[in-house]
Amino acid sequence: MSNQTFADLGLAESICRALEALSFTQPTPIQARAIPTLLSGLDVMASAQTGTGKTAAFMLPALQILKKPAPVFGQGPRVLVLTPTRELAQQVCKAAQQYGKQLRAKVVSIVGGESYQIQNRAMSQPFDILVATPGRLIDHLQRGKLDMSRLELFVLDEAD
Repeated sequence: MSNQTFADLGLAESICRALEALSFTQPTPIQARAIPTLLSGLDVMASAQTGTGKTAAFMLPALQILKKPAPVFGQGPRVLVLTPTRELAQQVCKAAQQYGKQLRAKVVSIVGGESYQIQNRAMSQPFDILVATPGRLIDHLQRGKLDMSRLELFVLDEAD
């Protein structure tokens, strides 16, 4: 497994190029186990120490999903990542933008402590990935501001 590449895991060339630009050459153990499973459409529950690449383990397959046309027309997200804190949401957004640079995936973040007006504007146009904290996600859902009809992948990050 030591010489395994991200391409060996079944990731698209454009995603591999973005990873190469970030100097990510070989998957970590959590990535090597999770990515092929997620790409096959199965659910994964994984636990690993901080710094082992868990975000890439779920975000890279999420980006691969976005390479295919959406099966349902709409404006809402195809991928939802629920995080417990605003800080983690910001980290996940940054990672999604870096890994998905070649795909030009549009990432929207809705977290507490930020303007509803700005969040509503971001969600009023088509986007691909939504990174949210639970409270703010519930607020937007209850207000009818979020279309979840296109959702294909749900990630519960830091579920512990």
